[in-house]
Amino acid sequence: MDDSTRSAVLDELRAELERLWDVAATAAPGGLAAAEGAVREGVLAIGARVLEAGVAARGSGKGGPRRPCGCGGVAGFEGYRAKGVQTVVGWITVRRAYYACRRCGHGHCPLDAALGLARDGLSPGVRRLACRLGALLPFAEATDTLAEAARVRLSASTVRTVTEAVGARREAELAAERAVAWAAGLPLAADAPGRLYVAMDGIRILGADGAGREVKVGVVVPAPGPAPGAPRARASYVAGLEPALPFGQRLALEAHRRGLERAGLVAVLGDGAAWIWALAAEHFPGAVQIVDWFHASERVWDLGRALSGAETPETAAWVEQQLARLAQGQAAVLATEWAVLPCRGEAAAVRDEQVTYFANQAPRMAYDRYRAQGWDIGSGMVESACKRVIAARQKGPGMRWSEAGAHTVAAVRVLLLNDQWDEYDLAA
Repeated sequence: MDDSTRSAVLDELRAELERLWDVAATAAPGGLAAAEGAVREGVLAIGARVLEAGVAARGSGKGGPRRPCGCGGVAGFEGYRAKGVQTVVGWITVRRAYYACRRCGHGHCPLDAALGLARDGLSPGVRRLACRLGALLPFAEATDTLAEAARVRLSASTVRTVTEAVGARREAELAAERAVAWAAGLPLAADAPGRLYVAMDGIRILGADGAGREVKVGVVVPAPGPAPGAPRARASYVAGLEPALPFGQRLALEAHRRGLERAGLVAVLGDGAAWIWALAAEHFPGAVQIVDWFHASERVWDLGRALSGAETPETAAWVEQQLARLAQGQAAVLATEWAVLPCRGEAAAVRDEQVTYFANQAPRMAYDRYRAQGWDIGSGMVESACKRVIAARQKGPGMRWSEAGAHTVAAVRVLLLNDQWDEYDLAA
């Protein structure tokens, strides 16, 4: 773009700014809403004009009559092609040099790669907004929010496609990182926390066929030491709709990144699921294994309700007494006493289930000892992780998920919740 064109564009925009000034300055009393709407639309239009002209000033991407093609052949210049691009300031048109290869029949515009443009016609900024909102809100709500907050109008299916594509790419990156780590050795972090908490659990969502699917969730929290109320570092999360083997590697890699090898002490928290303790033994040998107090206490409540009914004074009194003894490390004794409680039918089934559970998990329920050693047993960190990472987005009314959709949306949510979003390059 030569100086005369630049001057002409700036003069045009100056006239538009003067018009917007008049709109704002002459708004009727109480007419701020109308004025701000007009000014906003005008400013976006100015931004689109500036962006379009600025991109044009960079050139069309033409680099000579011929260019190497990925197939090994040579692509020849065949003219220019215009492309409409939706940006955060509105639609612009980009003029690009087009090259085609006679050997493979494929064509490309070099400028697209330089600008981070894909076939969907969305700018990197629009793609980032769509992906973020698609991970935070139902796709239809994300569409409405984009339209109102950013004046970007996309379909719900486009928001979904963008979100899942970013999540799929992130998952591919993580898979590559795990492969390297397991071949070359897990990384040694610079941090050396006094203690490291690792918690994991599974949460059920509905699959596309209406059947339940379990998404596995992990959380890693470094802590300075056992002092009561000592500040902790922020939690970081992992999640995946996947078998235990790859999930265990995913969680172990995150724990190493947060200082596992240099931590003074490590605790693994979870419920009674066999896969949790199998992963704990494999990836965190020597760690203190703790059944999360939230899960244990919920099971005591389940038994109390089965014996004396829901929300009765008898149930509350009995449960509080049992929890007090559980806190004293009496899980095995309680299981023995519960085994002879007189009850029938469904109540007996609940009783037998809890007796088996507490008898098996008693070695991980030494809550009196854990507390004496300064371990946190009841923060609900893993319950909170499941709600933040998965439930808040994937357990809404009527929601059903394909396995790929659930897995990739979870990957984007992990990026957001781990404070990695700002530095993540969607155009890489």
